[in-house]
Amino acid sequence: MSKNPACPFSSETPRVTIVTPSYNQGKFIERTILSVLKQDYTNIQYIVLDSLSTDETHSILDRYRSKISIVVEAKDKGQADAINKGFASGDGEILAYLNSDDCFASPHTVSNAVQFLVSNPDVDVVYGKRYYIDINGYFFASYPYRAFDEAQLNMACYLPQECTFWTKSIYEKAGSKVNEDYHFAMDYELWLRFLKHGARFRSVDSVYGYFRWYEGQKSTEEWVSTGLPEIAKLQREYFGINTPPDVMSDIFMEHYSTVSKLKNFDRFTFYDKLWIEEVKLKQMLCRFAPVDHWVFKRPK
Repeated sequence: MSKNPACPFSSETPRVTIVTPSYNQGKFIERTILSVLKQDYTNIQYIVLDSLSTDETHSILDRYRSKISIVVEAKDKGQADAINKGFASGDGEILAYLNSDDCFASPHTVSNAVQFLVSNPDVDVVYGKRYYIDINGYFFASYPYRAFDEAQLNMACYLPQECTFWTKSIYEKAGSKVNEDYHFAMDYELWLRFLKHGARFRSVDSVYGYFRWYEGQKSTEEWVSTGLPEIAKLQREYFGINTPPDVMSDIFMEHYSTVSKLKNFDRFTFYDKLWIEEVKLKQMLCRFAPVDHWVFKRPK
């Protein structure tokens, strides 16, 4: 069957390069790896770069080494450096990275993203919804589906990184690298750089990934000390604005609730209560087993 002339890739099943940077995440990395290896999309190039972990990561990598496209065990200069090395050694036409404590939400995540990008040649970046999970993999939070809003992204980073896929062509236009000057907000810097180079973003109403939230992780421990200052720096560099942290947080929540807490507190509270009840229902439905344990199940 000939390729659809509108398809922006070399075929309708383009290679997808997925990079996992790793350091001392032995508690979680097996679930991360399996969430990639158990995808129903077959044309995946999976690259794992471990910065000489001192925990059980090495033995876990040994267990799956033959099924992972490339495994690199060498000291790196940090997360962004590892991601850059991974993408530089890959040749996929669609790119994504998955941190070693997160995982994809189902075996259909990659095929869903690929199908969307193949069918929508005008789109450069596609992302799905995120579920927050705890240290043991149990669901505890999520946000409603919302369409992409460029103006709000300029003010707050609401794109779920582990749920985001982009084309190699926009990555090359934007410089073919993740900015290593950023320790926390390298993903936000990449999204803003994509926009600067004309990227078209789209969201889909499907859960693509699980973001693990737990005490001691970088996302919780360094949000105030590193995350907020880096995001503020980006907004000054890209837009010449200084956004106070409370306003930044309000814009993040406004994207999902459609109501500004600072501008209309009563209406925001009303919608927030409705969503909290829906989240509680999801928590009850998911209480019997960790949602990330789908990776250990045999395919039907």
